[in-house]
Amino acid sequence: MRRNGVGSAPEDSTRRDPPKGAGGKSVGLIVAATVAVAALIGMIAIIVLRRDNSDTGSLTFAKTTRAAQPFHDFDEARIAIDGRCQYVLVASTLSQRVDGLRNVDDLGLYQGMVFAFPNDTDAAFTMADTPMPLAITWYDAHGQPVDHTTMEPCKGSDATCPEYQSRKKFRYALEQRAGGAPAGPIGPCAA
Repeated sequence: MRRNGVGSAPEDSTRRDPPKGAGGKSVGLIVAATVAVAALIGMIAIIVLRRDNSDTGSLTFAKTTRAAQPFHDFDEARIAIDGRCQYVLVASTLSQRVDGLRNVDDLGLYQGMVFAFPNDTDAAFTMADTPMPLAITWYDAHGQPVDHTTMEPCKGSDATCPEYQSRKKFRYALEQRAGGAPAGPIGPCAA
């Protein structure tokens, strides 16, 4: 029958209203289970994506091993800096990059520290609690220099010390004792 009451349609004897009671609850449970499974799949995808986009960088051109004392919290690598093979400390995790060369006044046998990022970045550096002046050179993913500057010691905190930032995005940064010429390309040592 039409809603406005005018005219009528023959009754459909095969049409049935859904039963009330247990059947309605089953549909609700199925919908809730489907939503829960979809949410679980979404959470797993987020975890996997975060793991793939970890904040750990790597030197794609050099093998790293645990550094000697007193730098045991870092790795070390032998890399070519402007064609000369040298040992450097490697800061590849977020906590290592944050610590960097803070409170270090002697690099020992190391020529500097390479900061390895997982992706190109525009991260800034400070000299908070770093007692010696440092030269920093920023590099692209292929080891070519993109910028360079000298950084002065600062006894303050990250919030109060000046920030040093590359004018271009970079993948690696190399900090060395200040005073020399800007570092050239970095890469693997010749065999």
